[in-house]
Amino acid sequence: MNTDKSNAPAMYFWGTPDNYAVKPSAQCDLKRLPGFSIFRRPITNKYPYQVVNLIDVFNYIISDYAKDRTREYRTIKDERYRRQYKSDKFDYCTFSGIFTVRIDKAIIQHSGYLCLDFDHLKDVEAVFEQLKQDPYFETLLLFRSPSGDGLKWVISFTDSFYRYGNDGESFGEYQVRFFASLYNYIFNHYGVEVDRHCRNLSRACYLPHDVDAYLNPSLL
Repeated sequence: MNTDKSNAPAMYFWGTPDNYAVKPSAQCDLKRLPGFSIFRRPITNKYPYQVVNLIDVFNYIISDYAKDRTREYRTIKDERYRRQYKSDKFDYCTFSGIFTVRIDKAIIQHSGYLCLDFDHLKDVEAVFEQLKQDPYFETLLLFRSPSGDGLKWVISFTDSFYRYGNDGESFGEYQVRFFASLYNYIFNHYGVEVDRHCRNLSRACYLPHDVDAYLNPSLL
C-alpha cells in the first residue's frame, strides 16, 4: 500500500491496510459542494469520521487505497464470507448528508444527493454509459460496485425539491417520493431495477476501487 502522503489524493491515507486514518485536504471545499459523512470500516461502526464531498470520494475510488481489498473481494466464492468480508473491509459513506450517527433521525444536514444502487447487472458497461448520458438526470458520480457487477449512481434532486416539494416537506421526506418516481423511470427506460433500500436517508454506500469511475467535469 502506498503511504506517501505527498502523492495522496484529496483525502490522505496512511498506515497499514487495516489501520489508517483519513484527513481532509484544502481541496475539500464544502462551500462550493455539499458535504456528507464518511465512515471507516467495519459497517458496524456507526459514527462518522469526517465530512467530505464528491471530489474527495472520487479521488478515493480512483486511488489504490481500496484496490487490493476490491480485487480480493471479487475472488471470494462463498456468499456468506463475501458478505462478511465486504462488511469488515470497505469504508463507506452516506451520500444523503451529514450525520452524527448513522441512523435516519441523526441527519444534521442534507446534501440533496441520492445514490442509487444497481445490483447483478447483465451488462454493467452498457448501463454505465446509459446512466452517464441520461437526458433527464445529470450524473454527478458513477462507479462500479465492490462486486464489479453493479453500479452506484449519484445524482442531485435539490432543484426538483425546490420546484415540486410540498410546503413544510423536508429533504428527507421528499427523497422518499422522489425515489419512487425515479425507480419507475429507470425501470421503464432501462429495464433494470434499483435497490429499494436506497430511499433511506442513512443508506451506507461501500467505497471500492474503480479507476474508471466517472465524475461530472462541472464539479472540478
